[in-house]
Amino acid sequence: MDPQIATVLGTNHDVTSTRHLLARGVARRDIDHALRTGGLVRVRRNALVRGSTWRESAPWERHALRARAVMAGASRGNAVVLTHHSALALHGISLHDVDDRVHLARTDTTRGRSDAVVCSHRHVPESQVTTVGAVRVATVAAACLQVAAQSGVESGLVSLDDALHRRLCRWTDVESAFTDLKLATWSRAARQVMALADGRTESAAESRTRWAFHTLGFRQPTPQVEIHDGDGVFVARVDFLYEDLKLIVEVDGLGKYRSPQDLVAEKLREDRLRELGYAVVRLTWADLDDHVVVQRKVLDGVGRAAA
Repeated sequence: MDPQIATVLGTNHDVTSTRHLLARGVARRDIDHALRTGGLVRVRRNALVRGSTWRESAPWERHALRARAVMAGASRGNAVVLTHHSALALHGISLHDVDDRVHLARTDTTRGRSDAVVCSHRHVPESQVTTVGAVRVATVAAACLQVAAQSGVESGLVSLDDALHRRLCRWTDVESAFTDLKLATWSRAARQVMALADGRTESAAESRTRWAFHTLGFRQPTPQVEIHDGDGVFVARVDFLYEDLKLIVEVDGLGKYRSPQDLVAEKLREDRLRELGYAVVRLTWADLDDHVVVQRKVLDGVGRAAA
């Protein structure tokens, strides 16, 4: 790869634009050669990513690269901000069930055009704009509520729970974003996410479980409860507990068990909980795609707890 291209990529998170490279004195033939040989990948007109980084990135990591590249190639960049899950990808917030397009908005009175790569949205006030590195993005709170409005309550809940749990935003930030974005007038989903969000939730699987309970009409259990035996000795910290029923709900997220030893330790832990009189319901990530399965498993657990 041309040394100048490598230098530009190395100082800008492996993204750049054709316009920027030409302005730095890189010849167009060298840009075209890098594209032909795979040194560069064009993700949109005027938006380029280092080829090796793009190929080695997991699908969920590519969104942040695509978003950075689009912003690098944006005209009148100071008036453009990344929004929705494109902003959250740069903030490092958990995402669930969102699309691959780069979402952005303007802070002036105009609205950009959407296409197969970019989705443009309504005006975002400067009060809800921050930066990640040199990239202008919506605040964490604003982007979480935007995701709810765009992709649904479950998607928004996964992101907002994660942001609150990791203290990347405060509840007052969420209230301010709701007001500044004027969501009260047009987004029921954003209001629902605010009603359900709980910073004690520690994973996307747990957020999805709470959403399943809500849609099924179940009352919400207490998250992250420590269980002790009669002598006060710590036994386990469980995902959810219905205290009055002595019913524990555990959720196996993606990649929870990394070795056979993990499985053995989990079985011994669960046996100990049952010895203490608790019924245990175990949900998997796949179960959360079918709320009828969740309902059956939980009600079966309630029956076992009552027995």
